[in-house]
Amino acid sequence: MSWVANAVAGCRLKDQRLKPRLERILERLSAKPTARIPAACQGWGETQATYRFLSNERVEAEEILEGHSQATIKRIAAEPVALLVQDTTFLEYIKDVVGKGVGTLRETSREEHLLHPSVAFTPGRVNLGVLTHQFWQRPEEPVGHLRAQRPIAEKESYRWLLGYGVAGEVQRRCPETLVVSVADRAGDIHEWFLAAAQRAAEEQAAFVIRATCNRRVAAQPQDTYLWEALREAPVLGQTTVEVAEQAGRTARQARLTVRTGAVTFNRGRRRGGHLPPVRVQAVYAKEDSPPPGEDP
Repeated sequence: MSWVANAVAGCRLKDQRLKPRLERILERLSAKPTARIPAACQGWGETQATYRFLSNERVEAEEILEGHSQATIKRIAAEPVALLVQDTTFLEYIKDVVGKGVGTLRETSREEHLLHPSVAFTPGRVNLGVLTHQFWQRPEEPVGHLRAQRPIAEKESYRWLLGYGVAGEVQRRCPETLVVSVADRAGDIHEWFLAAAQRAAEEQAAFVIRATCNRRVAAQPQDTYLWEALREAPVLGQTTVEVAEQAGRTARQARLTVRTGAVTFNRGRRRGGHLPPVRVQAVYAKEDSPPPGEDP
């Protein structure tokens, strides 16, 4: 069975007659992933059929992804370690709203959507497939000034906790695999750490989150902050990374010293009270001896 047929087999479309069309669309778009739909399809008839499928109100994105997600979980179960990486991307749809013949003036309307998928990889960077996605639009009126007043379940940041919930469910279904949920700085949320600690043992997926907050941590003789605490942590080893060229920075190799230690984050402040402290394992990687004139 081809990978396309395998990905579609578990789809429970409301109209099962649409499955062959979904297979054909996946075959065409995967063969030319950077092409527009007309360029990827073979002929105008196939192009029209693709657009009709995508605009069919009886076809949901979750139904299209369902079969592929099931096949992805089977591939995860065959791996010793699987990284479930989540992040947010912005999809912008821009169109002209002024007709031709008006010179160089141009007026456009912008429609912005946010997509937050969970994608599985091996540590060797082999893509195992997409598991889930979250898709939403921000309200027209800014709500950032209300962020501190709203519970976590009503914030955009809640998507990171939902993504970890996906990892926990995969861990339960793949008990022989070490499932690791991976997130960038936006996932550095106290509620995530608490949710992980409170899950049932069979659903406790591991996690790696890039830190953004230099949090206050419990220490003796007095509390300190995360960066300071980890500078004194035991050395785990060293690793070399490629530093890309940027404005004011030359390309080079950097030798990092890696330290690790268990730390306890103090109570997180929230409207109406504090969140309880939580203990995590932290990893600290830093270049000890950068070249003259270069920041570490």
